[in-house]
Amino acid sequence: MLIKEWMSRPVITIRHDESLNDAAKLFRSRVISMLPVVKDCALTGIITDGDLKRAMPSDATTLDRFELPALLDDIKVGSIMTKTVITIPLDYTVDEAAGIMLKKGISGMPVMDRSGEMIGIITKSDIFRCFVSFTGVSSTGQIFATRLQDRPGVIKKFTDMIRAKGGRMCSIMTSYDDIEKGYRKVFFHTFDLSPDAF
Repeated sequence: MLIKEWMSRPVITIRHDESLNDAAKLFRSRVISMLPVVKDCALTGIITDGDLKRAMPSDATTLDRFELPALLDDIKVGSIMTKTVITIPLDYTVDEAAGIMLKKGISGMPVMDRSGEMIGIITKSDIFRCFVSFTGVSSTGQIFATRLQDRPGVIKKFTDMIRAKGGRMCSIMTSYDDIEKGYRKVFFHTFDLSPDAF
């Protein structure tokens, strides 16, 4: 599950000298949550929809509908962008990207090739799309959640039972979070089992 297979591209960017009004138009017209900011074709920052909302006047402003666009035209993207951009190489995995985003508290990262050129962007939405695809949660079937001892062969015994009842495996997920030592949570997503199989 390499991020180069799940990232969004082409990357929609904005120049550092464009206005907040230009950025707002892009966020409204495209389904995006962040815009890499470029200067002379080089990545110099990033602006998110949250950054834009924080930079906007509050609803309590006394500006009228004609004054507000003029104000936003005067504020340049470069003045509110985040200048320290966390990027990720294209050969990292989706789970590595998810771990970085969780640790850093960010919603996405530009994806860079080996020469340092930005070739895509990976966001929480892309990771969610990957998760849905690999777990099969968008497909109908049966999901079994169980607590199993963490020892070799235990999962095979369960999958053999599924097959013996005429079922097919879609995905198997395990977790060691919030469970006592020596055990793990296991989630089996199966197909073709009748309701009275067990």
